Amino acid sequence: MKKTILASCLIGASLILPACGTSDGDKAEMFNQCRIVLGDRSLSPNLREADTTPDAACTCLEATLDDNGDAREMIATFFERVSTRMSSADESAKEATDALVSGALLPEDAGSEDGQTFADNLSTFNRVVNGMLDGMRENGGACPAI
Repeated sequence: MKKTILASCLIGASLILPACGTSDGDKAEMFNQCRIVLGDRSLSPNLREADTTPDAACTCLEATLDDNGDAREMIATFFERVSTRMSSADESAKEATDALVSGALLPEDAGSEDGQTFADNLSTFNRVVNGMLDGMRENGGACPAI
């Protein structure tokens, strides 16, 4: 009887666990979008200063972010919006970000949730990624989270 209850609990737990945290597919998608954005030539000076590459920086970012954290969601949304704009408008990461910021600051969008969200996403991106790159620079290009 006890074995049956334990087995039922384990089966139930195994069904619940995959729903928690960020899926592997979501992580892979964010990593690919990260590589597109951080791999852009307009951001290469920042990566060179940190003695890193887009792949290494994106790997470090993945290790830095909490699976369930708001920062992960905000940065993933930032990467998705910027990489989509980069490909659809043939813009650099800086141009795409500037255009998205300008669109968020237009008077008709000033109070919109989307405008506020993009500004928050950009702020979180800057805080987390710049902090991570500072840590990599201090560690000779190695990720402090790994």
